[in-house]
Amino acid sequence: MTVDELMQQIEETERLIAVYRNAEEVIVGTQDQIYSRRGLINRITFTAAEIGGQIVSILERRLVTMRAELEKLGAEYGPQRQRA
Repeated sequence: MTVDELMQQIEETERLIAVYRNAEEVIVGTQDQIYSRRGLINRITFTAAEIGGQIVSILERRLVTMRAELEKLGAEYGPQRQRA
């Protein structure tokens, strides 16, 4: 994975954290190769109070891992970063 791809993933994860922090409901489902044209199957809706915190926690842990990987690659990440 390139540095730019990793930075894009970090930006997307930061965006998702904000989305889940502000969500009222979260829909969880599965996707099966056979039924993939139908979208998610086995769906269930949770309130954000029921599941939102766990999702935010998972995304925050993922963000820490990605930032550590970026640091290993010798790059820095910041909100004022300029794209090449």
